[in-house]
Amino acid sequence: MTKSLSATTNSNSSSRLRSPVSSLKCAIYTRKSTEEGLEQEFNTTNSMGRLMLNVLLSFAQFEREIISERTRDKMAAARRKGKWVGGLAPMGYDIDPLARRLNVNDDEAARVRTIYELYLECGSIVTTLKEIERRDWRNKLSITKKGKERGGRYFDKSSLFKLLTNITYLGKIRYKEEIHQGEHQAIVPEELWNNVNKKLKHNGKTGGIAVRNKFGALLKGLVRCVACNCAMTPNHTTKGGNKRYRYYVCTNAQKRGWDSCPSKSIPAKQIEDFVIEQIKKVGYAPDLLKDVVTLAHEKAKCNLKDLEGEKFSLERDMARWLAEIHKTTPLIRPNETDSPAVARLADLQERVRHIESRMTTVRNEIHQITNGILSQQEAEVAMFSFDAVWESMTLRDQIRLIGLVVKQVDYDGESGRVTITFNPIGIRNRAQHATKDLTEVPA
Repeated sequence: MTKSLSATTNSNSSSRLRSPVSSLKCAIYTRKSTEEGLEQEFNTTNSMGRLMLNVLLSFAQFEREIISERTRDKMAAARRKGKWVGGLAPMGYDIDPLARRLNVNDDEAARVRTIYELYLECGSIVTTLKEIERRDWRNKLSITKKGKERGGRYFDKSSLFKLLTNITYLGKIRYKEEIHQGEHQAIVPEELWNNVNKKLKHNGKTGGIAVRNKFGALLKGLVRCVACNCAMTPNHTTKGGNKRYRYYVCTNAQKRGWDSCPSKSIPAKQIEDFVIEQIKKVGYAPDLLKDVVTLAHEKAKCNLKDLEGEKFSLERDMARWLAEIHKTTPLIRPNETDSPAVARLADLQERVRHIESRMTTVRNEIHQITNGILSQQEAEVAMFSFDAVWESMTLRDQIRLIGLVVKQVDYDGESGRVTITFNPIGIRNRAQHATKDLTEVPA
């Protein structure tokens, strides 16, 4: 049954002034053999007419809400089945127009995994953004059904954070607070995704690596109090206005009182110098040097594979944009300076320029990796010149190096003994330990 409303004209001028809509005529069409309609006038100047108008509007609102609820229920059911219900595909996937599902884009998927690994190496969003910009990587370029382009811009902090926290890369679908297994394939290992998001959460709570360690605590998060079986956190005090004394203090002593812990605190420079000295000694071990060279070769091969894949992707994009330039150029009339075709041609030429620049960088990096693979002799020379290398490193690199080599540093204040547990690098079946007696010096 179809309803239509049309306004009628009231000849009474005073009635017209009292109400802008003086009367309403409702035509109700019914399915009859004659296809004739029945018309009924509703005068909205009286209570009965306004009642009928409100009834009709209420039914229209009811129908609209029913349609909205059914649409939301259908989309929710599709999400719970793991289906892709629409929108632009995230980086690393393409949308199958027939099956309406996400298919893996191998080139973009490799780039997504590299971005995840870069964040773990860099330790912060800003540093990762700088590295991504250096590589001239942009977010996904998508074409809508109307032929308009979306994306293709440089990453910012918001878009990078969204990529690093996207549950879609685990092969799952999010619906509100629910997580369901998707029909598409995962492109990021779950362990890598969890490590990245754990670090993001930690950086968000503490303010990032620069804020957490702005006073240069090399062993932050590694030192533990043996007597209390708890962590020792870096702290400092300032005397004389400009002299800063750094030390590691037992968190149990901070919370429960200074007399509750026999270790209390230890000067930071004393324990840090000892740990650095032990790292030098461990570095002279032949087994370690051999495995360092092996790991360096494996890392070089992995980087070389990534660069070769990026080179292939760049060459394919270059061919695509050059072909589009060839199609766009004939559409431009002589002396034409302001048209969609001119703007499109300028955009394509800018993309080609960026690809050429990145191609040059990729070729240079491939050449450097190919001709710069670490040898056993070079590793020995590097370890013997450790002091010069250590002094030339930035604070962030020094902290990262210690975090890779050292697993834990235990300090026993009663005996003055420091025990270092190294990560099983080079010696995979047993942990290496170094001990030394230290006399506690009050901070």
